[in-house]
Amino acid sequence: MKNILILPFIISFIFCFGQGVDRNEIDWIELHEAEKYSQKYNKDMLIFFYRPGCDFCQRMKKETLNDPQIIKLINENFLPVMINGKSKETIYYKGKEYINDASIEEDPKSTWRHNLYAKLVDPWKEQYYWPNTVIISSENEKKLQLNGFQPKSQFTRSISRITSK
Repeated sequence: MKNILILPFIISFIFCFGQGVDRNEIDWIELHEAEKYSQKYNKDMLIFFYRPGCDFCQRMKKETLNDPQIIKLINENFLPVMINGKSKETIYYKGKEYINDASIEEDPKSTWRHNLYAKLVDPWKEQYYWPNTVIISSENEKKLQLNGFQPKSQFTRSISRITSK
């Protein structure tokens, strides 16, 4: 009988104190999910393109994307997607198939870049930079592109401009 009376208190305690707990990582999802939820909930997608072996990409993941303030900002305002921009996997976006068609003869040690990366990322001074962060609206329009490594303060300032509109 005591257990039956105590159980509601334990459950209410968990619900009361479990609410509002800050996450300690970004809730990354797949691109097809982000596309679906973006339209359904009128929420922007944040796509982070990285490449394996990229020191600036690792630094961005470790220093910027691990910051509690940035994690909260991204999780609350965006549908975050992380994509390997050199992947050989087929990726579907807006009903179209994107591949990495760089041949091994052209680039024997590594692939160059995925075609989706080239579609969503505009070169800056005729160069592509890694990492790259792109914000896509629920209407599938690019709102923002951040080239290269972004320190916490710069990333927060840039992203906050999008969330305050």
